[in-house]
Amino acid sequence: MKTKAIFLLFLVVFGFLVYPKYVQHKRAIREAGLNEAINLVQTDLKTFRLDYNSTHQAYLNQKVNDEDVERAIGRVLELREMLLELNVSDDKIRDIDVCLNETHSYQRGGQFYAALTEGRRCAILAADYLGSTLALENRTEFIKYVHGQFRSVEALQNKTAEMWRQTLGGGITFKDYLITGFVVEDNIIEAEISLNQSRDFLEKLDKIPNPTTSQEIENVSILGSWVMGYLEFARSFLMDSTVLINHVTPGTFRSKGRGDNVRALVDNLLRIDVSCEFEEVMLRMACSWKEYHKKRGLLGFKNGYYSAATYHLLYAISINEHLDEFEALNSTFAALKTPAERVRIGLRLRHDALDSINDCSQDPLTSLYIQDAVGWYFKHGDEALKMMVRLRTDDPTTQPLYNYEMAKIIAKKMCPYVLRLYLTRKG
Repeated sequence: MKTKAIFLLFLVVFGFLVYPKYVQHKRAIREAGLNEAINLVQTDLKTFRLDYNSTHQAYLNQKVNDEDVERAIGRVLELREMLLELNVSDDKIRDIDVCLNETHSYQRGGQFYAALTEGRRCAILAADYLGSTLALENRTEFIKYVHGQFRSVEALQNKTAEMWRQTLGGGITFKDYLITGFVVEDNIIEAEISLNQSRDFLEKLDKIPNPTTSQEIENVSILGSWVMGYLEFARSFLMDSTVLINHVTPGTFRSKGRGDNVRALVDNLLRIDVSCEFEEVMLRMACSWKEYHKKRGLLGFKNGYYSAATYHLLYAISINEHLDEFEALNSTFAALKTPAERVRIGLRLRHDALDSINDCSQDPLTSLYIQDAVGWYFKHGDEALKMMVRLRTDDPTTQPLYNYEMAKIIAKKMCPYVLRLYLTRKG
C-alpha cells in the first residue's frame, strides 16, 4: 500500500513538474522544424523563379480587332437589358458592369483577344442570372426562350463548322492552323459539349413541378441558371471561333495530312490507358483531368479537328504515363514525418518543373501547348507554398506536389512534340 502511494505521488510530481517541460520541449522541436521548413520555402521562392514568357496570347491578339470586341460587348448589353426588364437585383447588374469594365480595360489597352474572351465571360454571367430569374418567374416563357436559343445556337454551330471546313479547304499557314486553328477547333468541340450539358439540365428541370418548398425553388433557380449558362457558353465558343476564322492567314497547309499522325496518338492513348479507380486525392485529380482531355481529344479526332485533338491527346497521354509517379509521390509524402522533409520533396519537384518549363522554346505554339503548365499548375504550386508561409502551417498538403508534377510532365511531353511538328511539317 505504501509503495502504491509513493508511485501515485511520483505521478503527481511528474505531472506538475516534468510533463509541462516535456510538452514545452516537444513544442520547441515542432517550432524549430516549422521554422526550418518555412525558411526553405522562402529561400527557394526568392532564389529560383520562373523565367518562361508566354507568347501565344500576343499571337492571338493579332487575330482580333476592336469591332470584334464591340460585337461581344453588344451581346452582353442585350442580356443586361433583359435582366433590367425582369427587375433583377442591383448586385447582379453591378456584377455585369464590373465585368464589362474589365473588358473595356483590355480593349483600351489593345489586348483585343483578352477583351473578347472577357466579354464572353460577361455574357455567360448575364445568361446565368437570366436563366435563374426567368425559370422561377415564368417557366412557360423560360422554356419558350430556351428552345429558341437552342435553335439559334445549333444553326450557329452548323454555320461555324462549315465555315471552318471551307477555310481549311482553301488552305492556311501551318503555324496559324496549329495556333489559331487550335482555338477555333477547341471552341467548336467545347460548344458541342456545352450544348449537350444544357440539354441535360433542361431535362432535369422539366421533371421538377412548379416549386413550392424552398428546396424546390432553389433547385429550379440553379437548373435554370445552368441551362442558360451552358447555352451561352456554347454560343460564346462558336462566336469566338467565327471571329478567329475571319482572321486566319491564307496559305498552302491543309489539315487532312495530319490525320495519320493523330490516329497514332489515339492508338497510343487507347493502348496505355488505365482505369482511374484511385482513392488518393492527388491521383483522382490527375485522372479527372486525363479523362477531360481524353474526351476532347477523341471527339476532335472523330470530327477531323486535328489541331485540337493533338493537344488534348498529348495532354491525356502525358498524365496517363505518369500515374505511377503520382502514386509514388503520394506514398512517399505520407511516410515523411517532419515539415522540412515534406517541403524538401516539394521543392525538388518545383526545381524539376522549373527546369522542364525553362528548357522549352518560347515560340507562340510551344507557349500555347504549355500554357497550363506555366500559368496554372506552376503558379498554383507556388501559391500553395506561399499560403503555407503566411499561415505558418506545419502540415503542408500534397497540393504543391500535384501542381509541380503536372507542370513538369506537361512540359516534358509537349515541348519535344512541338519541336517535331515544326521539323516535320508538311501539307
